[in-house]
Order: sequence, then C-alpha cells, then structure tokens
Amino acid sequence: MTDPILRSKEDYEEILSHISNPDSPVGIDAVMTHAIIIGYLQDISKRLEQIETALKQD
Repeated sequence: MTDPILRSKEDYEEILSHISNPDSPVGIDAVMTHAIIIGYLQDISKRLEQIETALKQD
C-alpha cells in the first residue's frame, strides 16, 4: 500500500466523488467524510480486538 501522502490526486478520484459537495465552503460533505472515518475507525477497532484476543490465546 502506498503512503497516502505520496498518492496522486487521480488516486483519490473515487473517494472524492463520494464526498464532494460544491455547496460546501471547503468542497466536501463534512458529515459524510466524518461518517466514513468513523466507520473505518470502528472496523480497525474490531480487528484490533480480534488480534489481541488471538494473541492472548497463544
């Protein structure tokens, strides 16, 4: 996986198409952006719990 800071704008086109909002002063839908981030954080948290549980069993 490429470091996000090194990715091109084209690499982000699909994501940007989901969160763009021309009516927003910053050009993105902040609520949708935060919902996506929170969703990913929840997924990461669940995966981390699974890893920690598996490590405790070893």
